[in-house]
Amino acid sequence: MKDLIGKIGRFCENHVEKIVLVLVGAVCVWLFFTRVIFSPNGMALDRTGKVLAPSQIDRYLYEQKAQELRAKLLQQKKSGASKTYARRLDGPIDAKDPVIAGIIGRPLPKGFAGLFASPLSFIDVTATMTPPSVSPNRLYADRKYRLPLIPDVTDVAANHIRAAAYVPLQDLTPQMTYDKAAVEPNDIDLVTVEAKFDVAELYRRFQASFAGVDVQKEEWRDPCLAKPIFAAVQLERQELQEEGAWSAWRPLPRSRIEANRDLLKVYERIDNLPPGGLDVRLMQFNREEVATGLLQPESYQIASAEEEWFPPSYYSKFKDLQRKTDADKRRDEKEKDRKQNDSSTMDPRRQNMNRGGQQGGLYGPTQGTGRGAPGSGRMHPNAQGGMGGDPMYNQRGARGNRGAGAYGPGGDPMMGGRGTRSGKRGGGPADQLYGDLYGMPGEPGMRRRSTTNEVYWDFSKEMITYREDLSKRDKPLLIWVFDDTVEPGKTYQYRVRLGVFNPVAGTGQLVELDKGKKDQVILWSPYSPVTQPIEIQKMIYLFAKDVQDKASTATVEVARYSLGYWRSQDFQVKLGETIGKEMEPKKEEDKRSRARTGPGYGYPPGAGPDRITGPRGGPPMGPGGMPPGYMPLTPDQQNVPKMVDYRTGKVLVDLVPVNDWGNAPNLRPRMYHDMLYTDDGTRIEHMPVNASNWPKDLASAYQYVQTEKHKEPQPFRAFNKSGMRGRGRGGRGMEGDENGLYEDMGGYGGEGMEGLYPPY
Repeated sequence: MKDLIGKIGRFCENHVEKIVLVLVGAVCVWLFFTRVIFSPNGMALDRTGKVLAPSQIDRYLYEQKAQELRAKLLQQKKSGASKTYARRLDGPIDAKDPVIAGIIGRPLPKGFAGLFASPLSFIDVTATMTPPSVSPNRLYADRKYRLPLIPDVTDVAANHIRAAAYVPLQDLTPQMTYDKAAVEPNDIDLVTVEAKFDVAELYRRFQASFAGVDVQKEEWRDPCLAKPIFAAVQLERQELQEEGAWSAWRPLPRSRIEANRDLLKVYERIDNLPPGGLDVRLMQFNREEVATGLLQPESYQIASAEEEWFPPSYYSKFKDLQRKTDADKRRDEKEKDRKQNDSSTMDPRRQNMNRGGQQGGLYGPTQGTGRGAPGSGRMHPNAQGGMGGDPMYNQRGARGNRGAGAYGPGGDPMMGGRGTRSGKRGGGPADQLYGDLYGMPGEPGMRRRSTTNEVYWDFSKEMITYREDLSKRDKPLLIWVFDDTVEPGKTYQYRVRLGVFNPVAGTGQLVELDKGKKDQVILWSPYSPVTQPIEIQKMIYLFAKDVQDKASTATVEVARYSLGYWRSQDFQVKLGETIGKEMEPKKEEDKRSRARTGPGYGYPPGAGPDRITGPRGGPPMGPGGMPPGYMPLTPDQQNVPKMVDYRTGKVLVDLVPVNDWGNAPNLRPRMYHDMLYTDDGTRIEHMPVNASNWPKDLASAYQYVQTEKHKEPQPFRAFNKSGMRGRGRGGRGMEGDENGLYEDMGGYGGEGMEGLYPPY
């Protein structure tokens, strides 16, 4: 018995949770039946007071109330007196419903709520729109015109300019133009392609085709169609592939500084035109500023002092005159140094005679011979001879000085002296002024000084002027277009064509011969001849100069073009390391950029202290006592970058010893290292170490870089908001003048003139 009780106890102990669950379940079942199904609680549903249990409520409602309602509905259906109820908020409302009658004259399929959701839902979206009315000159379908042939584009040429220029920091729009946008100096490669186009011949052909002898009936002649409207100047280019073949021709977009890039987008077919069609397109392009910007677009403003933008035919002349000007300047400096050396070794008595220091009075009332008279007193501070030193007279002066020197005859600043015996060139400001412009004929040995001013004058004659009648141009119009998408290290060639709007496109008013062009929006000229290949020089070079065998290290010089100048740095590169990194510019470069100016201000090129000597040989004086060409160096004019990016993306792979023979005709054995490097991990490039082993193209590139990097950096030009047509009007003028050619003459754009180019 004890064992049985023990077993029962152990069983209960092992299964106590199950026993508890069974007991709880039994209690819940009991409560459900006794308190829910057979609940003693009841509810009275009608006035009789009869109390119903929860289990009886549903049955009572079905038997009593539902049946009564069903009987009433059946009875109403039979009698036809029933009416479906329609909600006024979101249900349909008929137009004759008294709720909206006289207020809303249309049905409301979605009720009043539908008015809030879509008040215009009653409009039929499938209805066809009435086409817009056609302009009067297109209403006459019976008219037939013969399309004119567009003249050829001739004399095509291209050139490449690399310089620091003012590059916009945002996309330009007609509202945010180049002169209003934020800009910064940055390096650009700009290719300019120019051509000539006979616009007068184009006008004659349009006149003949739409209002002249080519029109079949006189009543069809329409002068409104006879004015050509330029539509596009399309530039296409080919790229030289690595295997030596040229790629397919690809049209190029307008330059990044073109504010009307979206407007000048080319549409070939009438179906592709934007809203407004051809009529709106013609009105948009029939504006002088649009036509001028299309044919002669604005160029980048060059910040580099040594460069300037011109079309190819004028750029070469500009560079030639620039070289001659630099040569004249160097020759003048040598002559000046020679004179100083001669004067330092001259006998003191001869120096006094030349200065006229022994002639009478402050300016010498006594007419001397130039050798001086005893007790004569002081001379005019800038006169060197003359009648007793009188600046208003011209005498021969001293034996060592044939003319009046700096102030001309007798020291007169407006006369211009005969110069020294050796130079024979006048030294006064007036001599510089008129001699530079006109050459001052008649003087022995006198010649016209080289100056770049004439390039600006000649180029100004090619520009389209305000309200110019192009039909009366007596020579072909010079047009140009830019490519600012070139990549360093590649070679391109170009061709260009010009397009004019077809004024009867889409009207069918064409003769049978031209029916194939009825939907052609633009009438194109033939393509120009292909330009000479333009090779874009690399902006970064690396030169393997030396190898350290023990350390497996190579000395590599990396040259980078940055802010208008070449800069270089040597790097010690180990195997597996990248070649080059970002570096601060060398201190001597920073010093050279400020050597001309000193702290706080700078001179433009050609306007330094040696331009025109002031009184007593002092510094030149300009307005307000400041030096001529005074230009504060603002931060945007600094031409020394904070950091120079010498990163090449190349990784040094190996330095391989090589034993071979030199190139012909000097066949000789040589031993050197070949530097292997890669930029993508798959293609391995190589370069011989040491300049004596470099190929000719690499050696010439090294010589070019070494020459260019020693140039003295010049301050940047200021950004001229007048643009290309305002060159010389403000900012840097010609030959380095700040306010034009000559400030006291009004210059270009002074009070007496309207600037170098006509108003735009």
